[in-house]
Amino acid sequence: MKDGPVPEMSICILSWNTLALTRDCLAALAADPRSRGWQVIVVDNDSADGSADMVQQEFPGVELIRSAHNLGFAAGNNLALSRARGAYLLLLNSDTRVTVGALGHLLDHMQQHDGVGAAGPRLVNAEGKLEMSCGRAPGLIPEIFHKLLLHRVFPFFRFGLWQHRETREVGWVTGACLLVRRQALEAAGGMDDGIFMCFEDLEWCMRLRAAGWRIDYVPGSEVVHLEGQSIRQRLGDMLIISQQSLYYLFQKHFGRLQLHILRMLTTVEMVLRTALWSVLWLARPAMRNEAVSRLAAYRVIFWRTISDRGYWAPRDGDPRR
Repeated sequence: MKDGPVPEMSICILSWNTLALTRDCLAALAADPRSRGWQVIVVDNDSADGSADMVQQEFPGVELIRSAHNLGFAAGNNLALSRARGAYLLLLNSDTRVTVGALGHLLDHMQQHDGVGAAGPRLVNAEGKLEMSCGRAPGLIPEIFHKLLLHRVFPFFRFGLWQHRETREVGWVTGACLLVRRQALEAAGGMDDGIFMCFEDLEWCMRLRAAGWRIDYVPGSEVVHLEGQSIRQRLGDMLIISQQSLYYLFQKHFGRLQLHILRMLTTVEMVLRTALWSVLWLARPAMRNEAVSRLAAYRVIFWRTISDRGYWAPRDGDPRR
């Protein structure tokens, strides 16, 4: 951490080819009077759309880090966290819009509850509809429901029957907007940059909880999330990466037996999702481009889950394991 005045909060934002979204995100932050006490850091993950130049020219008070290549979500945020000076550290997606007072409310909650190591707000989409941004701690039972698509029938396994109107302790909050206490970061360490993208926030929350910190969902703070704007640029690739990240998490925290059970469940899931999206391809022409990307990804995930050890056991080649 650099020497200098300690800001009330350090905000870490990753940007990858989201110029307009990043501009709007930074403008929304600047509109909050309390932001004068915040440090804002943008890591540009080798964008090709001029995002870094825009930040430098239009937001001179923002600390810009230009990465020569795409580091992914975990490593990119770790780079920002290494420059952060605040007692509280916020991960914030470039495709979010914070209203005046939203982050202050989240920060106040942390300051008033010493046992809380991380907290997240209520996320809504552009139409104001609730986004599922918290859930139970990861594990085999929740994955059984998810892989067999039972979460659509029994949504309580993702807190679906809960109205998300009251503050409560949860297993994880999404990295789209995740506030962490510095002491909790020092106890648990940063994000695991062995995970390029997806599930890095859940894995981090697991380690924060293991270090003795509580994780709270704080709906009094509401943030708009234009979900998945970067991911949609490469939807198929991101689905494949997401599944490998889940394998990484299981291999790291749950061992070989549960990893192999997850593999079996994943092959079933890919068959079920292929059938579902094949029907959608036929029934909804407007969804055909997305369906094509998904169906191609499901085929890759299915066959790599069966035959590619480097895919379903990614930590075998990780010297840090």
